[in-house]
Amino acid sequence: MFNLENLLEIFNQYKDFALLISLIMSILIALSGIIPSVFVTGANIIFFGPLLGFTISLLGETIGGWMTFKIYRLGLKSVSEKIKGKYALIDKILMSNGLKAGIFIFEGRIIPFIPSGFVTLAVSISNVNDKIFILSTFLGKIPSIALETLVSYDLINIQENYIRLSLTLVALLSIFIYMKLSKPKERN
Repeated sequence: MFNLENLLEIFNQYKDFALLISLIMSILIALSGIIPSVFVTGANIIFFGPLLGFTISLLGETIGGWMTFKIYRLGLKSVSEKIKGKYALIDKILMSNGLKAGIFIFEGRIIPFIPSGFVTLAVSISNVNDKIFILSTFLGKIPSIALETLVSYDLINIQENYIRLSLTLVALLSIFIYMKLSKPKERN
């Protein structure tokens, strides 16, 4: 079920419900906290087209993130000790509120190397309200889903777009290496 071909088969079999199925899949992925959403974005692009596929993926991830936030908030406050110290940005989210927290959430959503589930978990045990969470998640997801859309589209159309795909992947690898090398050393 959690792969591109199966999801496309389901979309084609239930065309009238494809949008709803996509949103439900995004919500389930968000609730899991660990399953990557790129296959849903890829299926959305193939089935709905690049622009509508991007929009549906953005809405699905935002709704899924908000539902996960609400569920986590109901019962996972005790988990905060387990995630403290893993990422400096997560610690900043835990200690902040209001607009400042919103900016940290936005940063956490943009950075592709911090699992989305960690960001949502941190926010759920912070003092952030729903409005700030939803807005920051929506805005922060735009670049990552746009990148997923670009890479998925280029992979689907690799014959025409192999140069752009190669440049995108080299740029991503360069950013990842830069982030790893410029990471401040932890003090003992």
